[in-house]
Amino acid sequence: MKSAIIAFTMLFASISFADERVFDCQATQLNKSAEIPAEINIQNNPTVLFRHGLQQWSLNVGDYKIDTQDLNGPALALDIDSTPVSVEYIFSVEASTEFELSINVVDHTAKLYYWGLGEKTHVGNFTCEVVEQAR
Repeated sequence: MKSAIIAFTMLFASISFADERVFDCQATQLNKSAEIPAEINIQNNPTVLFRHGLQQWSLNVGDYKIDTQDLNGPALALDIDSTPVSVEYIFSVEASTEFELSINVVDHTAKLYYWGLGEKTHVGNFTCEVVEQAR
């Protein structure tokens, strides 16, 4: 438990020292029966790229992208919830939850969920590389 708390602290305390944290995730297992829009194309592009900066963020899931820097795009919101072993990022578009990305702070594995019509669907499991960078 102590190592989980230390890993959690190290992973998220460093955000104050970096302008941006990048989670570059590759699928290890996809839910083939998950009902998600075809334009996301997660089966052919099984990646998640989440950039989290101090003032802005972007999320790429397969071929789908949402970005707070897109001034002509829809209204976006990001909620963050954490436990000693994971951090949940909840992405909303036009006040409707779209995706939830749950990242394990110890081994950087992640679970991606899609919220179609208010129903939480497990899209797949991912392994992530976490990079801190200045913008």
